[in-house]
Amino acid sequence: MQIHPIYFWLWATLLVTAVIRLDGSLFSFTAIIGTIALVKFIPKKLLRYQTFQLALRLASIAIAIRMIFAIIIGVPMPGRVLFSIPEIELPNFLVGVRLGGEVTSQRLAGALGEALVFAALILLFGAANSLTTPTKILKVIPRRLYGVGLATALATRLTPQFVDSVSRIRQAQHLRGQSANGYRSWIRLGTPVLEETMSRSIDLASSLEARGYGVHDRPTRYKAIRWSYADSIKLLPALYAATFLPNLSVNQYLVAIVLFACVLSPAVFR
Repeated sequence: MQIHPIYFWLWATLLVTAVIRLDGSLFSFTAIIGTIALVKFIPKKLLRYQTFQLALRLASIAIAIRMIFAIIIGVPMPGRVLFSIPEIELPNFLVGVRLGGEVTSQRLAGALGEALVFAALILLFGAANSLTTPTKILKVIPRRLYGVGLATALATRLTPQFVDSVSRIRQAQHLRGQSANGYRSWIRLGTPVLEETMSRSIDLASSLEARGYGVHDRPTRYKAIRWSYADSIKLLPALYAATFLPNLSVNQYLVAIVLFACVLSPAVFR
């Protein structure tokens, strides 16, 4: 049985709601580990793994940038002093902001919590984007919203196609003996990626024109996948995580285990 294309986006939205409402490093880390485990459990033929790899890199970069800024720029906070860096005097209108100085444990813990929440958001929506395709979503959009859905589908395909183009061109350059590292290698990527993007856009316009898109008021459509009772049952763990889980006053480790199970629900009920 095919899973409805909207399912994974609803699943990701509900879990993101749960992570934001729980607002804790433990829960955000649990969502991150659960999302990575889910992608590992899903068969590769049903997954656009390169799209999730990009989301994983973006999440790692986001955590690194937030922690670097927490070390260099911040406000004085209590806690155990871990280390100190040279402090730079700032103008008087930047009262309360410090560049350098003592770095405390509470300062780093707060920054890590914020970074993990943001990383969990990136990975959850990255997993949803890798587990379904915009073209499948386009098939189930109502007729009145078909034009908006088409524009959205084309826009959301930009990142996966960009990743595929960069990977393919870098591999071709490597086979030619060209260096794939350094700033100059990225300069060499610009022109072929732009040419391939323009060529793909022209091909898409030609295919739409050949199919008579925009000519008829009521165009034919593919048979859409219907939302089934099984999809509703599969979505119940994520719905529980978004509504009841943040309100439970129980042990936080038990809540984290339940959240981990809710993240893995698509793999369990597949």
